[in-house]
Amino acid sequence: MAAPHFDIVARLRDIADTGQRSDQRVAAAILADADFATHASIELLAEKAGVSEPTITRFCRMLGFEGTREFKVKLAQSLAVAGRFIVAAPAHKDNDIPTIISSGALDAIGHVIQQIDRTDLERAAAIVADAGMIRAYGSGGASSMAATELENRLFRLGLRASSSIDGEMQQMTAATSNKETAIVAYSLSGEVRPLIEAVTIAGRYGAKTIAITAPGSSLAAAAQVVLPLSIDEGTNVYRPSPARYALLAMTDMLAMTIAERIGAPAVERMRRIKNLQGLHKTGAPNLPLGD
Repeated sequence: MAAPHFDIVARLRDIADTGQRSDQRVAAAILADADFATHASIELLAEKAGVSEPTITRFCRMLGFEGTREFKVKLAQSLAVAGRFIVAAPAHKDNDIPTIISSGALDAIGHVIQQIDRTDLERAAAIVADAGMIRAYGSGGASSMAATELENRLFRLGLRASSSIDGEMQQMTAATSNKETAIVAYSLSGEVRPLIEAVTIAGRYGAKTIAITAPGSSLAAAAQVVLPLSIDEGTNVYRPSPARYALLAMTDMLAMTIAERIGAPAVERMRRIKNLQGLHKTGAPNLPLGD
């Protein structure tokens, strides 16, 4: 039985480059049309690779599978998750990259606007504005960035905020929570186990928990308030994920709602920061606050 985290595509590519001649043929044939390989009979696969049927069976067993059926299941699973990265479409020289990036960002933000529930946004803002301590959690790439950005947005409003992108630290700080604590957890998938556990732990100690995540996910189920976020990544493997823009838009919506709720005291904190900028930077009135 192959290891649970066995990367079948990486192994096939290695065999296609360095394996025995017959194995190279099989691996190359599978990589050339992985979808065909998951559905084709052993006879058709052998014909496509130019080898015998016993060679196909031996190849699958060499990879650690009991036979072709188990091999096909594993390959199909890999295709379902990362199929578009196996044989990437060639980059076109006439691609208008600025337009591709900007349209992806606009579409992502548009999805946020369609999905957001204003009542839930106000409810989340009230929780954060009234909290004695706000902890922003995120992991991975875009979610980590969003958690850090939320801390950046909140401290200038006069709120005590801290971000954490380490799962162990998230759980430890969650264990110090109480009813004065607010947790804001980011996850595009909503299935990051340490993050889900941290939100659950904090809730048990009385913290109010907010999740910006995929609706129907495990993280959504663990949180008290959910701001849904579901972005179509598309098929262009060269384009960076537009979900980053969606996360930032959601963070800004939450931060602005909080700022308006706090009102004058928040404005005074921002005035102090802008005043400090004026002492050290040229053109300070036209610069973003704190940048």
